[in-house]
Amino acid sequence: MTAASRGSGRRLVIEADGGSRGNPGVAGYGALVRDPATGRVLVELAEPLGKASNNVAEYSGLLAGLRAVLDLDPGASVRVKMDSKLVVEQMSGRWKIKHEDMRRLALEARDLCAEISDAGGSVDFEWIPREKNKDADALSNDAMDGKSVHRVLAVEGDGETDSMTDAESLAAQGISDVSTPQPGVRPLRLLLVQEPHDAGAAPRIVAAVRRLVGPGTRVVGADDDLATRVAADLALALDVEADTSGDWSGQTPGEGADERVRTAYHSLAATGGTVVAVTSRRGVLSVLSDVLGTPVGRFWALATAAGSLTAVEVWEDGSASVAFTNRTDHLA
Repeated sequence: MTAASRGSGRRLVIEADGGSRGNPGVAGYGALVRDPATGRVLVELAEPLGKASNNVAEYSGLLAGLRAVLDLDPGASVRVKMDSKLVVEQMSGRWKIKHEDMRRLALEARDLCAEISDAGGSVDFEWIPREKNKDADALSNDAMDGKSVHRVLAVEGDGETDSMTDAESLAAQGISDVSTPQPGVRPLRLLLVQEPHDAGAAPRIVAAVRRLVGPGTRVVGADDDLATRVAADLALALDVEADTSGDWSGQTPGEGADERVRTAYHSLAATGGTVVAVTSRRGVLSVLSDVLGTPVGRFWALATAAGSLTAVEVWEDGSASVAFTNRTDHLA
């Protein structure tokens, strides 16, 4: 976080919902971020979850809303409004969390809240009746109908509310679409995909990646069978060729960072563009430790899950930042 992002003074409202037709059954979540001063919706999100419970869907909507706030303004004061009494009371610390799935999701949500707090912002929770949560409910129903939504609807100061292209959407979130850079500017936007446990997760990974990258994206990856399969599926979806090699395997002998992965990462930073890299947990951490300057003794301290997404940006002046880590909502 930069010093400028600390305590921005901006206020944002998250409205989130989730549902399951069958409980557990066909599930999905919806979330939006609103400017409470104008009532203007800034971001709309919806995502199918496959078969899941209503509570998992509700928590997934909360997680999506918190991530959207971190993209928009991590130093904002945030009010979360939901019609799930369970989620509101658990996140407020008044109700115990007994179910393991709920505990995992609640911990992830608390981590996101902590990121906002660390940036000088704050998060509080408010229960609202269902009739006052209609916009998020409509998005969650879209998700249960199989629709994915990721729309940035307004840019501060633009004077109008319009749907945006993928590139405009990324720019509004402070993420450059470097597949179409400005003259003389060639930053790197690297999306790291941690190799999943099995190929069954590949379609969900592909769907999540396609929402984050656009035309001109390169695909690289490790050369073991599973990583090659995932990289090939991603390349097919993006209409490119995958480039797999041992450079991204993260299997070089030794502890801590894999220098082959770091060398491959530095090579990408030198050429820029938008790149998706399929690698191991050690591969992901090798890049993150390079960006963050993580001490060797803390190399394994950052949690990342199989099939998760992590994004790193390297700017034209050589400075680098971590846009997000360990996104797993597409796997829920």
